[in-house]
Amino acid sequence: MTAKKEAKQLLAIYRMMQMNGTLYLKEDEQSLDTLFDAVVQAITACTVLKPQLPYNEFVLPSRKVLEGDQGWVGHFEERDNRRFFLSDIYDYLYLMYGRS
Repeated sequence: MTAKKEAKQLLAIYRMMQMNGTLYLKEDEQSLDTLFDAVVQAITACTVLKPQLPYNEFVLPSRKVLEGDQGWVGHFEERDNRRFFLSDIYDYLYLMYGRS
């Protein structure tokens, strides 16, 4: 598997949930939480893409949330922090891998 293929799979999660580009337009917190959980799991499961992602911005928070780190879990209890995180990942992946 290539980094581009893994990035496209991550972007597909957003499309599947119909939240590509609409994170701030929807007030459905359940869908936001489901998307957040799916993206965090996917980032942590990546093999080729993960070393190419910005570590402190995406990889570390994802890993810490899954480990149950109270600081990161508490940070992401705020829905706007989830929205920023998810929109940053989406934008990064789309700009780097999704335009072809």
